[in-house]
Amino acid sequence: MNNAHLGGFDLRILQIAPNHEAVPPQKDGGTERIVYDLAQELSRRGHDVILYAPFGSHISGSVIPYPFIGDEPIVSYILETLPHDIDVIHDHTFNSVFNPIGVNIPTVHTIHLPVRNNVKFPVYVSYNALNVIGGGYGHYIHNGVVLDEYEFSSVKEDYFLFMGRMIREKGIIEAMNLAEATGQRLVMAGPIHDEELFLQEITPRLKQNPQLQYVGPVGQTIRQDLLKHAKCLLFPIQWNEPFGLVMIEAMACGTPVLALSNGAVPEILEYFPQMMCESLSEMTRKLYHYEVPYSPEKLRSHIKERFSVSRMTDDYLKLYQQAILT
Repeated sequence: MNNAHLGGFDLRILQIAPNHEAVPPQKDGGTERIVYDLAQELSRRGHDVILYAPFGSHISGSVIPYPFIGDEPIVSYILETLPHDIDVIHDHTFNSVFNPIGVNIPTVHTIHLPVRNNVKFPVYVSYNALNVIGGGYGHYIHNGVVLDEYEFSSVKEDYFLFMGRMIREKGIIEAMNLAEATGQRLVMAGPIHDEELFLQEITPRLKQNPQLQYVGPVGQTIRQDLLKHAKCLLFPIQWNEPFGLVMIEAMACGTPVLALSNGAVPEILEYFPQMMCESLSEMTRKLYHYEVPYSPEKLRSHIKERFSVSRMTDDYLKLYQQAILT
């Protein structure tokens, strides 16, 4: 390894995306969005970025598409087609699959889900995940967003928003309970990942209450409109959330969040205590007489300062250099 790479020269970086959604994602896909934004920023800075990802993916650098989509092993395919002269590998797969013996290339693994993978350079997406899930071993780097891609609006409409996968852990049932208990209108957006839950517990309530509206998985245009015009994003998360990208997306649009203090929530909303709740009963009380806790301008400014893709990229480049020197 030429140490000139560590003095500001360009790196040849291999990014490995999960083999499920295209990069960037057409609709939902928080991990794929992070992979795309990071790859674009690295390319913008002059680094040579090569991405393994499903067909239909595109970045400013090069893409090597997987020959299939699904859970089949991808390691053998990557080893067979591995480009030459790679300085560092960045694995974003959910189980950190690229950890092969005999590949003498520094490899960093971002752990996007609440799992602990036995790798040399694990990177969690929050301090909470590093300690609770990773046992304190590894590093943490907060996700970031490209602020210019999020439309700002100080004008809000009369609805609350739930945005995420339709699974119990994300708090969809709790969001519906909160809306019904307080008589609020709730718009729900996201893919159905638990069909039994959706058919048995969500669909009947949609039919009974016109204040509850499910709009399905949404593309970027509708996603922007929903986020920027919502009175508030509800985030009654029911699991040890590793990060919660939708929270910073909402704040980038100038939209406040009301969240349960689980997982990384206290870390992400550290400077906005009025947007955190310790219980569902506290969330209910705040929704009954909802008042906007912070100005839209303050929320967007915070994301610009703390959760930009530029800051995220700086942090990853430092870690790449550490991995190369180790």
